[in-house]
Amino acid sequence: MMLRLFLFFSLWTVFELRASEAALQQLDRVLDERDHYVALREAELTAVRAELVVTVEPVARFTLLGELFEANLAFNADSAYRYAGLRYSLATEQGREDWRTDALLDRVAVYNATGLYKEAVDLLAEAEKGATDVGRRLRLFYLSRSLYESLSRYVPFASEQAHYEALRVQYRDSVLKYDVPSASGYVMAAFEVLAEQGDYAAALRLLQNDAGLEEGGEHHRAIVYHLMGNAFLSAGEADSAVHYLALSSVSDLKSAVKEYISLWQLAGLLYERGDVDRAYRYVQTSLDDATAGNARLRTIGISRIYPLIEGAYRSKIAGQQQQLRRFLLAIALLALVLVVAVVLVGVQLKRLRRARKALSVLNGELERTNRELRESNRQLQEMNRLISDSSMIKEEYIGRYMEQCSLYLKKLEDYRSVLKKTAQTGGVKALQEAVKAYEGVDADLEEFYRGFDETFLRLFPSFVEDFNALLHAPERIELKPGERLNTELRIFALIRLGISDSEKIAHFLRYSVSTIYNYRTRTRNKAAGDRGLLEAEVLKIGLDKA
Repeated sequence: MMLRLFLFFSLWTVFELRASEAALQQLDRVLDERDHYVALREAELTAVRAELVVTVEPVARFTLLGELFEANLAFNADSAYRYAGLRYSLATEQGREDWRTDALLDRVAVYNATGLYKEAVDLLAEAEKGATDVGRRLRLFYLSRSLYESLSRYVPFASEQAHYEALRVQYRDSVLKYDVPSASGYVMAAFEVLAEQGDYAAALRLLQNDAGLEEGGEHHRAIVYHLMGNAFLSAGEADSAVHYLALSSVSDLKSAVKEYISLWQLAGLLYERGDVDRAYRYVQTSLDDATAGNARLRTIGISRIYPLIEGAYRSKIAGQQQQLRRFLLAIALLALVLVVAVVLVGVQLKRLRRARKALSVLNGELERTNRELRESNRQLQEMNRLISDSSMIKEEYIGRYMEQCSLYLKKLEDYRSVLKKTAQTGGVKALQEAVKAYEGVDADLEEFYRGFDETFLRLFPSFVEDFNALLHAPERIELKPGERLNTELRIFALIRLGISDSEKIAHFLRYSVSTIYNYRTRTRNKAAGDRGLLEAEVLKIGLDKA
């Protein structure tokens, strides 16, 4: 059981620490953007002031002056006082006692914020005469409670403190008596009662259920979170207090008010926790805003903790500077060592550069030799391939032509025997008739060309496709059924075999030289690329595959 309780409180403490740190980080970001929120508030005030300039209808004008008063009350006390005076003048001009009471209560609020308590008390007595309706009486109760709370805190005598404290309780009880329980003012008064009784759990639940927490805007949330932070602080929950005071400060800064308490109260807590940097930044910001907004009461409160935080911050800065001097001395020594090391390294680098230079020269020579060797190897490989290709062609054709020659010799032997027999039996005339009637030459030529085609395509199986790839698509050669090569292809087949002389080609194919020349010219004109390079490209067919 004890272990479970220990684990529970340990986990709760970790959660609170993380939540408070997250809230502080959010506050730091909002502080960085403080000028942005102030600019938004200034823009809103400028818009309302512009509308006031063109408004002459008394009711609308009195309402706009009230908006400007409320917007400046926690932003700029001097401006708030001026708009309260303008409301009072307009009420007097219009003879409106209800408006006059509103303007008097406005001044009470300004006096309370700036520490003019005597003047505020005097005006309260005057305003009470005109606060006959419930709304104005409730506002008078709220202001009275706040005024006497301020007096009880800042008067130096115990008897006077007790007197003002009794008046504060009296007016708070009046709020609880006349206000509706759903009103935010009622909730805060009830919270105060529960907090004074030490029932912080019930007090916090009351604030957490306050509808105004979601609907009342940033300024209302700042007040509620401030009360919650103080409740947790009174209950001894410092981390939760830091969390809610940070949230309250975020809402204060987003609503661009200059008169607030959460930020400098939070600075005091962080100072006690040792977070001096944040504490100094927060209290300095609070002092700057209170001074800019002429919030004298807050300036007095801040001045009580400012010297402590500033002194701690300056001590920390002094310690950091002393540590920095030590670091600088260490860096100077390291720099001296580094200079010596750099000199030694420089000497070694010079030696290394000389060695590298010599090595670079050798590498250049070696690279040049390697390039020459690679080129020689390439040329040798090319020659070997050409020799291999030429040898293969020669072997193939030698075998083929030995077979052809053997066949033709056999045919000649047979033909000679026939002629001999014819000469012996029939005489010269019969011999002449036999020679004249012989038609084997054309058949032999056909057989010869067919053998040439088969042999060539066995050496270069894809010759027709490769050759057509060198021509424009519409000009590519289409063979007839059963035809292996035609005359045009045989011409370039002979060129591929190394026979480029037109006269030799003409003799081989039994055409005239001019016919062969025309075939070659016409085919070059069909080339897809440079026609002057067509025959050079033909010579490359089959090399990669060889």
